[in-house]
Amino acid sequence: MLEIVSLTPEFAIGPQVTAEDFESIRAAGFASVVNARPDDELGTYLHAPEAERQAGACGLSYAHSPTENHAIFEPDVIDRFEQALAELPKPIFAHCKTGTRAAILWALVAARHRPVEDVIATLRAGGQDLDFLEQELRDSAAAGRQSPMQLKEDALLSLSRSSLLGGSYAGPDKRR
Repeated sequence: MLEIVSLTPEFAIGPQVTAEDFESIRAAGFASVVNARPDDELGTYLHAPEAERQAGACGLSYAHSPTENHAIFEPDVIDRFEQALAELPKPIFAHCKTGTRAAILWALVAARHRPVEDVIATLRAGGQDLDFLEQELRDSAAAGRQSPMQLKEDALLSLSRSSLLGGSYAGPDKRR
């Protein structure tokens, strides 16, 4: 049985999915799946093209946002994950090998839109003990202000105002 951990009403994380899990994800009310696992990682798992096919067969939208662990704090990696969150139908289930990478990516995006303290509290409430990320979250918030995603006002305002990131848009002065 797939473990689904809700971080917000519109975003949850979990470990690597199998072909059989997509029906459960859909039945749990999700509209989309984001896969943060690169297709060249060690292990046995569905590669992105097959996962996308399986998701589509179950009526789920799908995005592949492959993220190597060593590159998780790179602005373009965070931008790509943010773009998926902005464009996909909600609610979204994101996964990687264990779910931690998906949680970190969500937090890095959320820190661009919400106070870092709120992001850490949301992670804690979801059972994710990632307090050590505080400085990286602050750095992501600062870098996010220079991201090409910031130029896409409609998508960002929509993302900021949704419950996907756990709160509503509070203005640029609240992004620290």
